Amino acid sequence: MTDVSLVAVIVATVLSFMLGGIWYSPRVFGARWAEGVGIDLESEDAGKHAVKALSVQFVSTLLLAWVLGAMVDAGEWLMIAATVGVASIILISAGLFHRNSHFAAVIEGVFVLVMAAVMIVVHLVL
Repeated sequence: MTDVSLVAVIVATVLSFMLGGIWYSPRVFGARWAEGVGIDLESEDAGKHAVKALSVQFVSTLLLAWVLGAMVDAGEWLMIAATVGVASIILISAGLFHRNSHFAAVIEGVFVLVMAAVMIVVHLVL
């Protein structure tokens, strides 16, 4: 296994969270996504739930940034495609299983693809 740049992992994680803030904002996909997953963004409970969800998301984003960094450093492009593709498909499948709208499920899955692309670019640059 190669040495993964901690700076690249942190930058990739921060940029992914910023991308998520834009992606799920009401002006982009947020309002329609929230409707598709049955979340009322105006409710009191939404804020509490978001803190828990974002805490877990931070850990998973950090781990994905590290794993992708190791694969980029090793030149494992097929494994990168497989890992990101499977993660995206599992997320879409889970969304559909939970009866989220097709739009919401696909938006979540595509976000993983876009986030991974950002992470890969960060690891190539840093």
